[in-house]
Amino acid sequence: MITSVTNDNEATHLTGARLGQLVRKALQIREAAEAFDSGFPPLANRPPMPVFAWTELERQLLSLSPEDLAPLIRDLVSAVRKEARPKPPEMVLREILIISATVLDEAFHEKWADGTIMS
Repeated sequence: MITSVTNDNEATHLTGARLGQLVRKALQIREAAEAFDSGFPPLANRPPMPVFAWTELERQLLSLSPEDLAPLIRDLVSAVRKEARPKPPEMVLREILIISATVLDEAFHEKWADGTIMS
């Protein structure tokens, strides 16, 4: 069964199963954002941070990581970027910090090099 979804630009055809996957993923992101907000409610006072681009973040993470981790870093930054819009900013920040910690974790580097961590 083909379902037609129309957006501002064009009609896109998705199979019912694919559309169902997209809806489930959107609900999963919404639930994760709500759970995050309940644990970390938005602060009343939020002084602004310097603005940076996703490409700048990726470049800096790549400069901090061993070369063999580059594909993983690119994939992780891409995943966080794609799912960032519906999430609270602090949740996205947390995900960026987790990537940073992974990049700096020498034990992770060793396990990655040994192939004991799945890509």
